Amino acid sequence: MHIVIAAVSSARQPSGICRHAATLASSLVEMPEVSRVTLLVGEWQQEYFENAFGLTGSRLHVVPVAIENNSFARNRWYHRTLSHAARDLKADVVHLSFPAPIPRKTFFCPVVGALHDLYPYDAPLNFGYVRVLFNRLFLRQCLRASDTVVCSSDFTLDRLRHCAPRVASEKAIRIYQSVALDPSDQKAPSNPHLTAQPFLLTVAQHRRNKNVGLLLSAFDLLRQRNPASRRLRLLIIGAEGPETRTLRSLVQRLSLEQLVHFESALSDGELCCLYRRCELLIAPSSVEGFCFPVVEALRCGSRVLCSDIPVLHEVGGGHCRYFSLNVDNPMLALANAIEAALLEPVPEAHAPDRFSLREMASHYVALYSTLLAGGRQPHALPGLFSNVDSLRL
Repeated sequence: MHIVIAAVSSARQPSGICRHAATLASSLVEMPEVSRVTLLVGEWQQEYFENAFGLTGSRLHVVPVAIENNSFARNRWYHRTLSHAARDLKADVVHLSFPAPIPRKTFFCPVVGALHDLYPYDAPLNFGYVRVLFNRLFLRQCLRASDTVVCSSDFTLDRLRHCAPRVASEKAIRIYQSVALDPSDQKAPSNPHLTAQPFLLTVAQHRRNKNVGLLLSAFDLLRQRNPASRRLRLLIIGAEGPETRTLRSLVQRLSLEQLVHFESALSDGELCCLYRRCELLIAPSSVEGFCFPVVEALRCGSRVLCSDIPVLHEVGGGHCRYFSLNVDNPMLALANAIEAALLEPVPEAHAPDRFSLREMASHYVALYSTLLAGGRQPHALPGLFSNVDSLRL
């Protein structure tokens, strides 16, 4: 079967959505049932998809889409052009790597939609007032149009059951995302300054739900009260976003310019090196759909500190230390948790099969085969998001 993965997004640097598309493509080409995988990306994405994720193989084709990188052009491409591209490519299945506004009637083959999270409802401040309304609209349209909706975690599936119970009961399943990072394939970062002295690490886009600002404040508090911690730096690895200006201003206000380093667009090998050398990986998010960094860090043998939210328990289990955001002073709670986590022994690497490439690919091949055998299903599902339509920003 020929799988076409649509991954055209605004990202100019690796993100969780891009990582999912890349790992899905590289895992599917290893399956004998799959004859070819075509990964459609924006022209501005091609280089990092091929280099940062190391996508290779005679059956894997990364095809750049020549459009402008703005929301109107991208959404227009999904709505008006993707179905024609899939037909020209003779796709057996189209896999949307994130919710996109497609008209189902124009597709001649099954469509699978990936649902990583419900950020348009759970983290609306990531988008802004106007953009979040469009993101909610596009999410609804994608859920209607997809033959199957694949949730990245049980938490995301549970949120879908609450928000859109008919979609969840009639065509949603959970397939865990996989982690392709190979701990043995580490590569020293091109910037040697990153690993020049002991460091704490967080891997997150600059978005409100990631709570990087909280981490910066806790890091400052830790240094003020614990002289031993002053040897540490903080590395923030991730693509810029709506919070970038705020985070950089906070670094300046706390006089941490020499101790906090922002970096992005690292290769998997460089990222693996940081996981293996860090004193502690910190994931302080208020909401997540899966959280690649926690699984990747555990696979590389890092100490891991997480916020006490359900999805991080789901992916991290008993291998992480947790701290609560639901306290009077979460900054103090995080600083205390960092202090305690640094005293724990470095754990052995932990790589459960449920997050392996083979496991994810086998589930997707079974899904695609079922869809191809059963044909296209009707998608008249009125009342989507009936439980949350009245939410206000």
